[in-house]
Amino acid sequence: MANYVVKEMPKGMHSSKGKAFPKMKVYTEFDNDKVVELINDYSPAFSKGTIKGVLDTLATVMKNVLPMGHTLKIDNIGVFSLSLEFTDNDTDNPDTEKEKTKYHHVKARNVNFRVDQKLVDDINKENTFERSADLKASASPFSREQRLQRALEFIDKNGSIRLQEYANLNSLSRTQASRELAQWVSNPTSGIKASGSGPLKCWVKG
Repeated sequence: MANYVVKEMPKGMHSSKGKAFPKMKVYTEFDNDKVVELINDYSPAFSKGTIKGVLDTLATVMKNVLPMGHTLKIDNIGVFSLSLEFTDNDTDNPDTEKEKTKYHHVKARNVNFRVDQKLVDDINKENTFERSADLKASASPFSREQRLQRALEFIDKNGSIRLQEYANLNSLSRTQASRELAQWVSNPTSGIKASGSGPLKCWVKG
């Protein structure tokens, strides 16, 4: 399960009320080491060193291939391409000589990414989205540290813990439980890691 919040677009000239839209609630930004660890968890046949080497090489390939006028398509992920911008400085009183060389100086502005629709479809098949209630975790009778300890004891006894079990165990809503589990997973000292995905997702000792 994923969480979202409802935002409102700025009011336009022809509308007195902004248009509401859902926005993903992000709890953690995984760094490169964490990405390598996650890939290794899903595909332990590949060592962390191998995974890191592939990611580093991909960055090198992009750096060298995109400026040559090529795009990179990675199945089930998307297409990468380069966008450019002029570096010439416009002035209100342009010089004749400068005008001759205007639009001749260009640099890379950004790397564009167009997602593979299959990735979006797979995300929707394996996940449900729940509006964040933004409730405070203090509603639980247990402290944050106690909730972690109770979860670890539950895992020791049962092998794993699911989202609803964590919520029930610590008197939390599913939204609070999902948020807190994501925080535990992002903390390497918590002793908890995620396993599986979609309806089979659970949390184990790690």
